[in-house]
Amino acid sequence: MRYNLRNRKYNRIILILFLILFFITSLNINPPEGLNTTAWRTLIVAFVMAVLWITEIIPLPATALLPLILFPLLNIASIKSAAAPFAHPLIFLFLGGFIIAQAMQKWNLHKRIALNIISVIGTKPNSIIAGFMVASAFLSMWISNTATALMMMPIALSLVQLFKNDKVEIKDRSNFSLVLLLSIAYSCSIGGVGTLIGTPPNALMAAYLQDNHAITIGLVEWMLIGIPFVLISLPIAFVILTKIIFPVELKLNESSKFINNEKEKLGKISSEEKNVAIVFAIVALLWVSRPLLTGFVSNLTDTGIAIAGAVILFFIPSKNSDKRIMNWRDTEKIAWGILILFGGGLSLASGIQNSGLAEWIGKLFSGLNNAPTILIVLLITATIIFLTELTSNLATTAAFLPIAAAIAVQFNVDVLTFVVPAAIAASCAFMLPVATPPNAIIFSSGEISIKQMARAGLILNLVFIVIVVLISMFWGRAVL
Repeated sequence: MRYNLRNRKYNRIILILFLILFFITSLNINPPEGLNTTAWRTLIVAFVMAVLWITEIIPLPATALLPLILFPLLNIASIKSAAAPFAHPLIFLFLGGFIIAQAMQKWNLHKRIALNIISVIGTKPNSIIAGFMVASAFLSMWISNTATALMMMPIALSLVQLFKNDKVEIKDRSNFSLVLLLSIAYSCSIGGVGTLIGTPPNALMAAYLQDNHAITIGLVEWMLIGIPFVLISLPIAFVILTKIIFPVELKLNESSKFINNEKEKLGKISSEEKNVAIVFAIVALLWVSRPLLTGFVSNLTDTGIAIAGAVILFFIPSKNSDKRIMNWRDTEKIAWGILILFGGGLSLASGIQNSGLAEWIGKLFSGLNNAPTILIVLLITATIIFLTELTSNLATTAAFLPIAAAIAVQFNVDVLTFVVPAAIAASCAFMLPVATPPNAIIFSSGEISIKQMARAGLILNLVFIVIVVLISMFWGRAVL
């Protein structure tokens, strides 16, 4: 154990020294033909950040802060320009969503929603799996997929324990456990695509398009492609998991009783839950109806609605204490690092775009000018899905969005044609525990091996490449 720790420490030191040496050496090398000095320096910074994001030798949000240091020092951008993306309106949209989601978790509203969805869909084995998938996907549209997975896993493990000693075939029992847990992880990722705030790559894409291409995609506009994606993908994933990879054939006599017991433990819905549900419903309604309201309320934005809903929660008193539904201490549990990572990704993407690096990379694909557009979309989608197995989906999206847009310009097609599938693909990594937090959380249960997750994930990755391409090319282009 000590030997491994020592080796890891030495490897980290060697990698850091390599990056420093690479950084200094590269700055003193003439850029490739056709690449200006600013773009060359941006490429160096992007490479260093990519290595740090992949290896995680320092925390991901810490790497995201590097543009604030290196962009001004290397004359890539001023500190004002480098810092501006960290205060992008969509970051505050996420912040508002995070606070509302934290209120749901604090008062167990998310668990009540999940249990009710599961009990409505049914308590037969396949119905339970379907219920968990629907509940996980729905919750992940509004709260982080990490929080959803953390909440759903204990419920699933309790169900698994119900029949561990029952007289059922070990294979059937094992398959049910596998599919139930994997379905939670995968549904969290799929559901996140449904809304703009469901997963960071979606919002990052919207912010990038708004800043660099004057294209505005709001919550409702994105749901026109996100919701159909979820409605198509979830049943396909269900069939693949339960009928093809790990067929589930067993009877559970106690499952209905367990679900009812869990609902009874929650008791009657509290006034705090009701108030959070009302605020959430009003916020969601305002998001959906905003295009109709802008004629009456000028400058009404999705971000403003989210922040207003979040702030209101700090005003509403809690019935069972002298405190409010939300206190500032509750916000300590919010994923602040994601917001920093979001800002750093936007800052890097801005540097790649404004320096001319994206245009230069786009021209490298000029040899493919005669290739069908759908083939390029396929290549972009496949590359990002498999790359995201090893890297942060937000970091991957930040690096690839300007490149995808530049390739679109080179091919003389709408940037949405390549950018939209790139963003969706970043949420479709199913093979490895390190690919997404839900994968890691479910793997930590000890009920799934890497081999089993990789087997199921590889098949889903290949299927989802096709799904992402088809939805982006044919449905996405029609509605966006």
